Parts: sequence; structure tokens; C-alpha cells
Amino acid sequence: MTTTEIFLKMVYWLVDNTEMKNPTAVARKAGINAANVTKIKTGKNKSVQYETMVKLNNAFGNVFNPEWMRGESDVMLMADVAPLCSDKQNSFPNNASVTITALLAAKDETIAALRSQLAAKDDVIAAKDGIISTKDKLIDTLQQQIDDLRMQVASEKGFHTPGRFRSAAAERSDTSAYSRK
Repeated sequence: MTTTEIFLKMVYWLVDNTEMKNPTAVARKAGINAANVTKIKTGKNKSVQYETMVKLNNAFGNVFNPEWMRGESDVMLMADVAPLCSDKQNSFPNNASVTITALLAAKDETIAALRSQLAAKDDVIAAKDGIISTKDKLIDTLQQQIDDLRMQVASEKGFHTPGRFRSAAAERSDTSAYSRK
């Protein structure tokens, strides 16, 4: 289910099972803009923030299972969760502790997701560093090949003396010295 579908199920369950007469009344009691609920009903708002669902749930005494609100459980109501817990230590004494537990679990999931994203970004950075290093090596190799070709051409044309290139001015002075003799 999408967050929109879950939110609308919450609203309509509250209309059917509380003194609230319509979705607008539910929204007002929860402190949610009623116009936003209308936009959600008509499909103009495509998603609902989890925090909005938590706000709605808190306003009505935390009747909804936070795991169901996150799409992680098929059990909608907290009243239906407690009987599923056979162990006294795992049963929930009140809805507040369940909400805190759910929020802590959501926080841990968010931290894990952020760490995963950070690790992926580190991998991308390492790959880019590898590409840059390879590019630098290629540039060095090409520069060496260019220098070797220049030396070869200079040597073939007689402009090269071991260890250095002869400048054009030096070549002219050598030529003029021979022409004077």
C-alpha cells in the first residue's frame, strides 16, 4: 500500500469508529489542514509524509500500529497487536511505549539507509579517483611519447646535440660562421 492509501484508511477508520463525522473533522482534531486531506482524497497530493500519519495517530490515542503505518505489517490496530504477543516481555503495556519503540526503529532504519548511501558515495569517489589516476598516467605516457618524437625528429634534422635541443638562433650562428670562411 502507498502512504496515501494507508493515510486514507486511517481517516476513514476514524470516521467509522469514532465520534468524528467526516474526514474534515478528523483532520481538524489532528491539527492537519483539511484542504490537504481533500487533495489527498482527490489524488492531487500523491503521497503523505509518515510524520503526518504519526500526528494523526497521536491525536487519536495511538490506535494504529506504527509498523502497519510504515507498510511493514498487516495488523492495522494496536489493539490487535497485543494478543499476537504471547510473551509477557514482548507485550506492550501501553501505546506510548509502542510509538517510542516504532520511532526508534524508524530512526535506526534511517541511519542504516544513510550509512548505505554514504558507503555508495564513497565507492563513487574511489572510482573517480581511480579514473583520475589513470588519466594522469595516460597524460604522462603521451607527454613522454611526444618528447621522444620531438627528439627523434630533431635528431633526424640534425638539430639535436646529446642532452639538449639546439635553438634556431644557435643553428643560424653556426650557419653564418661557415659561410664567412
